Amino acid sequence: MKKLRIKIVLGVLLSATAVFGMTIFVFWISSVISISKNADAFTAVIEKNNGNLPLFTQLRKELEKEGGRYANDAEAPYRARYFTVTYNGAEPIVDTEHIAAVDEETAIVMAVSAATRTSNVGYYDNYRYRVSENKKMVIFLDNSDELNSMESLLLIISLIALAFIIMITLVFAFLSGKIVQPFAENARMQKQFVTDASHELKTPLAIISANAEVLGYKYGENEWINNITAQVTRVSDLVNELLTLNRLEEIDEQTDIEPVPFSRVVESIAVTFEEVLLGKHAVLRRDIQPDVVLNGNRAQLERLVSVLTENASKYVSENGEVAITLKKGVRYTNLTVFNTCDLDTTEDYRHLFDRFYRPDSSRTSKTGGHGIGLSIAKRIVTLHNGTIEALPSEQGMTFSVKLSNRLKAKKTKRR
Repeated sequence: MKKLRIKIVLGVLLSATAVFGMTIFVFWISSVISISKNADAFTAVIEKNNGNLPLFTQLRKELEKEGGRYANDAEAPYRARYFTVTYNGAEPIVDTEHIAAVDEETAIVMAVSAATRTSNVGYYDNYRYRVSENKKMVIFLDNSDELNSMESLLLIISLIALAFIIMITLVFAFLSGKIVQPFAENARMQKQFVTDASHELKTPLAIISANAEVLGYKYGENEWINNITAQVTRVSDLVNELLTLNRLEEIDEQTDIEPVPFSRVVESIAVTFEEVLLGKHAVLRRDIQPDVVLNGNRAQLERLVSVLTENASKYVSENGEVAITLKKGVRYTNLTVFNTCDLDTTEDYRHLFDRFYRPDSSRTSKTGGHGIGLSIAKRIVTLHNGTIEALPSEQGMTFSVKLSNRLKAKKTKRR
């Protein structure tokens, strides 16, 4: 349940970050639009008044007509910082009476730049400009105060949001144990049920198997005794697989990790299935990189290769082939097991790793599968920080496994 707690905390962290981030983004966009809209109203009024702002009462009326806002302050017109560049003759006329930060030369350069742009309104640094409809006047309004105020407010809101995100994440990290407790208890009860039921089944299965064996000695082998023996063996294998999967799912962190000569493991297991493939007139092809050593649990890795190779051998088509490839990369060791077969294109093969899932139930009686082996394989791969995929194609099925090369060797501490 440690991983579930981490997922919950990460989910809360990402959700809170997304919500606050979107809120800040919307605030920023709306603030920029509002400031720009108000500045455009000011420059429109300046254009209508031939480069000047009217007095307070008239200014407020004209701003309202242009969709702008205006503080109820008679001194506001005198605080507005703007300049104009007018083209009435050969030389432009620059009016910088209402601003001290811009000289005539700079004003002309800014006006030329604004006049050549596609839009009649826009920003030049922190100045909101407007080019008159007849192209004879360019007005610049200094928006520095408004933009700086917005940025300061945006920074404060961002810091507050960050503090809230950290606090929310810490609270959920503290409470995550209680949140997952019902799930942990439910999972524990399910695992305990599987374990208890499996152990309870072992005794009657052993008795049935022994009685069937005695009947075989006493009356000789016959169809019914053979069926009893076959079904007892099948159920016993299923019980053992359930116990194996149950034990693997109880492991939160991989233990007994040691250097495993993986090339030899894959080679030795592949050879054991050659006889099975000969019975189907199928070919076994191997492309195994030599001397691949992988840190992992040897017993589990052997089980992984065995499950995948056995699965390929069961479902390989007559006169087909099984191909096993092993290559070591920088971050992962790649193992692929391919077998030729006819696949149903309507099936969703992503469910192959679910317990008891079989895409074609009719094949189960022929092959003796239980739908547990691939679940075991997936769990082993997960414990080795890897991934496994089922990749169907027109030629057949490929199971692609990536096993991490970054596991560190460690042994279980014994007391």
